Amino acid sequence: MAGKSQNSLVSNTRASDTSPTVQLHPLVLLTITDCITRHTLRQQNGPVIGAILGQQNGHEVTMEVAFQAKLVSNEQGDVVLDDEWFMKRLDDYKDVHKQPPLDIVAWFTLAPPTGPTAQILPIHNRISELTDSPILCLFHPSDADSEATAAGKLPLTLYESVYENATGGSDDKAMDVDGAVQNKTLKFRELVYTVETGEAEMIAVDFVARGGGNATAVEGSSTASKGKAPGGAEEKEKKGKGKGKEAPKEESIDESAVLTVEDEELLSTLTAKINAIRMLSRRISLLRTYLASLPPSYLSESSLPLDPTPTNDHPLPLNHSILRSVSAMLARINILAPPDVEAFTLESQQEASDVQLVQLLSSITNSVSAARDLGKKSQIVENGKSHSRRGGGGMGSLMGGYNDAPGNQYFDTIMGGGGARQFGTERWG
Repeated sequence: MAGKSQNSLVSNTRASDTSPTVQLHPLVLLTITDCITRHTLRQQNGPVIGAILGQQNGHEVTMEVAFQAKLVSNEQGDVVLDDEWFMKRLDDYKDVHKQPPLDIVAWFTLAPPTGPTAQILPIHNRISELTDSPILCLFHPSDADSEATAAGKLPLTLYESVYENATGGSDDKAMDVDGAVQNKTLKFRELVYTVETGEAEMIAVDFVARGGGNATAVEGSSTASKGKAPGGAEEKEKKGKGKGKEAPKEESIDESAVLTVEDEELLSTLTAKINAIRMLSRRISLLRTYLASLPPSYLSESSLPLDPTPTNDHPLPLNHSILRSVSAMLARINILAPPDVEAFTLESQQEASDVQLVQLLSSITNSVSAARDLGKKSQIVENGKSHSRRGGGGMGSLMGGYNDAPGNQYFDTIMGGGGARQFGTERWG
């Protein structure tokens, strides 16, 4: 904060109640990093500048989509936007993102951690003509490898533009008479933001994370192909002297070394878990180092010294908020791991026994129902056998006959002896 306060364009006032609350989406971060990567690999000169589209509902602002802008130099030598190209690209993005409708709400560029510089003012004034009070997103490449970034902080800062008097007072809405704004200076005030992720963005981020492994594989294959380039030149020279005996053989790809989709998902899951475990281990080590540096009196005695300044025996300053957070975390450990392990184990065993008893009763009930159905079916079969034994000729007697005409009777018989069956008709006089 000391470095930022020295910047004349940065306001020393804090964000007020009228300041917007920003929700930053990961697609914007991916676009910014992609622009920086292409700008660096192509060795292009000039700044990296782009527009950010989103929605604004009162004081709530969402940053959802971003694109890089084309820059030109004006007559004064300042770098400005190519208005024709920029407006056409902005209209194209508005046509694509109609539901929900998106509009320009901010713009991004690269800057040191100290804050914005005077070179960005012409572009900021031009974007201010398209939207009211655009938010400035500054990405800090120098902080990409810092300890704060490794701990999870993004190397970027969001600013809102405000007009302040010469005395330092801010006027967010600039509700003055005409000409009063000319006596004010444009400054930038830091904003607090949160990262908001949707389901589609989670899929996109996961796809980009998996693409890192593919990029490494492509780099290895390109290196291998470069190493074989001289051999190919020698073969061409041999073919120029005489007939080529053999064509160069293509290397076969080992299919066993190719990862399947399930393997890639498992690998990405394990990678995310090991990264989380490493971060947790680093933070635990940091807490242990801080607590180990404190004198024993700070941890055991109830009355702590009120002077938090560092001394020779205690090089780190005493931070009561950190100590309270550590104490609260230790108090929550009893909820996760109960102090009376034996009682907790006994209660867990009792609950497990109750669950197993209910499952056993359910299986017994199902067995009784199956035995009842089997008894009914066996009774039907026994009744059929008893009727066949009493009928003598099988079950034909059960079927009976019918009179077709006087003196004529037709009936169907089923011969039961030996299991053979015969169907037919007989005429009776």
